[in-house]
Amino acid sequence: MKRTYFCPACRATLNPNVKLILTMARGGRRHLILLSPQPGNYAVIVPADVVLRDGEEVDFFCPACGKNLRSGANARLAEIGFRLEDGTKGRVNFSRRYGEHATYFVTKEWIRSYGENAAIYGDANFFGAGGEAES
Repeated sequence: MKRTYFCPACRATLNPNVKLILTMARGGRRHLILLSPQPGNYAVIVPADVVLRDGEEVDFFCPACGKNLRSGANARLAEIGFRLEDGTKGRVNFSRRYGEHATYFVTKEWIRSYGENAAIYGDANFFGAGGEAES
């Protein structure tokens, strides 16, 4: 089922085609990056002059409105919204640390986690932080 990802602030679609587009900031510089929209696929495409090291923490921003996408559930996570073709909607929280594979899809009814590092944030308050991603 196709997922549409969006900015929780401006509602801009973040995956207009086959990749998820975000702005990444590190060391005062910003870069556009491409991520896989598939849960559990941690492939990332960055500009050739950007070198990321395992454990390095980066900030993510909406490429449309510039809002920092830091999660309210845990400051070491980023958060965007999603909706499915069947009308299901919620939030996606994912690690801001390069090489740390932890992703959480959160709706009113469930949390689905992906990645071998998902247990790290098992105590995050996904239901108490941020409310619904879309009304």
